[in-house]
Amino acid sequence: MEMQVDTLASSVAQISQSRGLPHVALVAMIAPLGKLAGELGRARLDRLLARKAGDFLALRARLAGPGRPAAIAAHYAGAAAALEAGRFGECDRLLAQAELQLLSGLGDIGSMSLEDRLATGEVRADRGATSLLTLTLQSYRDAADRLGEASALVGLADPARSHALALGQAEVMIRRSEDLSDGTGLPAAIAHLRVILAGLDSFDDTVLWAATQERLGLALARLSSGQAPGGLAEAASCFRLALEDLRQAQDPALWTRLQRHLGATLLKLDEQAATPDTDLVEEAVAALRAALGGTKQAGDPAAWARLHQDLGRALFSLGRRTGAMAEFEAAFNSYQAAATVWTRETAPERWAGLHHGMGQVLSAMGERYGESIVLEEAVASFDQALEQRQRDRALPGWAESTAEQGLARVKLALRLRDAGGAQQALTQIVSAVQAAQEAGLAALSADLQKTLASAGAMVEAASRAPPPARRREF
Repeated sequence: MEMQVDTLASSVAQISQSRGLPHVALVAMIAPLGKLAGELGRARLDRLLARKAGDFLALRARLAGPGRPAAIAAHYAGAAAALEAGRFGECDRLLAQAELQLLSGLGDIGSMSLEDRLATGEVRADRGATSLLTLTLQSYRDAADRLGEASALVGLADPARSHALALGQAEVMIRRSEDLSDGTGLPAAIAHLRVILAGLDSFDDTVLWAATQERLGLALARLSSGQAPGGLAEAASCFRLALEDLRQAQDPALWTRLQRHLGATLLKLDEQAATPDTDLVEEAVAALRAALGGTKQAGDPAAWARLHQDLGRALFSLGRRTGAMAEFEAAFNSYQAAATVWTRETAPERWAGLHHGMGQVLSAMGERYGESIVLEEAVASFDQALEQRQRDRALPGWAESTAEQGLARVKLALRLRDAGGAQQALTQIVSAVQAAQEAGLAALSADLQKTLASAGAMVEAASRAPPPARRREF
């Protein structure tokens, strides 16, 4: 337990300092989780704290923003001070008073001017953002309700803003599932997004309609990971539908995101398919290349690197089916491009994943080259990945890279006619399979067993092959 408490304290201190928010505020956000916070595991805890820090910083910026009616300026100043002190209940109370101030003297909401509707809706949205800071199911439900109310208040006074608030309501529902493991959040968000779509026309409201299709597709893709395996295909349909009507010039950023989502989703669909679908992979490659055309490394380096990583995976998959060296070479180049952004110093886990991918590509290329140097480079690339993917702290990644390196070593040993080396490489793959089984990672274990079977078949085939003919000497 002391280790868990130390981990929690260390994570809170690190995120607080790196993101620039008061330590007391981050503690107030995580406090409702109680003992559970210390049992989440360091990686998940850090992700949750980083996300809550983002929520805090977004609300801080909104409370300090310009253009607010003078009548509620003092309320907002007090709310901002309460936020910094981690007194979220007081922050909400002051925002509620600001809302009442705007509503005072009005007979009913229907008599409000457009300006008053906008101002009141924004205050209600800020109250929703305040509710979202507290990690409880009820607070997240309150946040979603308030964003829905804000959307209704804004309404026709600003349709685009009203739509954005409605999408924000769906996002909070999704966050309920992700942050608090509430299984009802994602289905509720999907149902809500379908209602929004029903009120939009793909011709008259093309951008809003496409943005909603994007959110629906993302929600379906998230749901597909556990509760609805068929959701990935529907998610891909959402992205395709949006791209059929949305032109790049109408909203370049949205168009690029849709291409990126489509490519990544098609790649996952192919990986999960019972039988390989080359058409899916080719469509994924085309979508990812289109997305790269609209993404600049300087403008969004993380998105640019992610696109190159996904493109590398897609090209590698395509190369294994077609046998085309050009696909493998392009895949390797894509991984290398991503590695210029995700370095070992700045993103060690992603850097390791890229070297794992490069190792896979080199291993596949090595089968087609007569020289052993490419297979040696594959083994070295996996060595780099394993420097970061250590068994005691990243077991799934360690097992994956260990098995793939074992496969590359089998190929290299067979190329060198080293029977002992091939058996040692098989033992390496077996150790990865056993580690996954012992950890209860059934899906990973099944994948690694396929790698073991493939390597075993290579060794068996080599053992049955006749020895190379000896040259006759005269």
